[in-house]
Amino acid sequence: MTDLALAHDALRTVTLYRRKGDAAAQRDKSDAAEEAWQAGLEASDEVFVALTIPVTVNTDQARGYDPDIATEAAELMGVRGGLLRRLGRPREALESYRNGAVWETSYNLPYTYNRMNSFKLALIVGDQTLAQLREELTKFRDALERRLSTDERAADDAWLWADLGDVCLLLGDETGAISAYQDFVTRARSESAVSALTVLNEVVQALLDHEDADAARTATALAKVEAIVRAR
Repeated sequence: MTDLALAHDALRTVTLYRRKGDAAAQRDKSDAAEEAWQAGLEASDEVFVALTIPVTVNTDQARGYDPDIATEAAELMGVRGGLLRRLGRPREALESYRNGAVWETSYNLPYTYNRMNSFKLALIVGDQTLAQLREELTKFRDALERRLSTDERAADDAWLWADLGDVCLLLGDETGAISAYQDFVTRARSESAVSALTVLNEVVQALLDHEDADAARTATALAKVEAIVRAR
């Protein structure tokens, strides 16, 4: 089996474990859910060892790999981060998302899951404030806007509009957030919009809990976005 095939097979396996755990959790079978999520985490770590890919990676290391392998590594890191969150290990999840973001940015991947989740989780656990993240958030917003304005396939991806809405809201650009979310809801299923808002509410509550200087204005902006989304 080639390295690429091994990575792709591992991603499929890890994703199946995550789905199995989620299904068990929905049936209130917490032990079975945790067992499946843990098995998925172990499977993801095994493939990094098999491919001699570091779980913790910097830009120079990442650029030494085949771009197709980099794509699989980014996606594995994203799924791995989700598993760690489900297992109640948010700071480890944050590190996984940050390492996944290195793969995304090193290869200019269209995949944005790690970057957006690293921002949100850093705020949720109180690792960084909105002011500390402003420069990174601004760069990410600018990159999203360029891609959405020049790539037709990207412009049809509802979740990229949600990402743009989220980052605009976190930057205090209320008008931009509302516009992006309007584009999101025209492309997404209704439950997707509700899901996106649930995560944003978690972020805002964390900002309030951590007494972030920008918490109040972010909460006010989110309330306006919610009103528009729920009215659609």
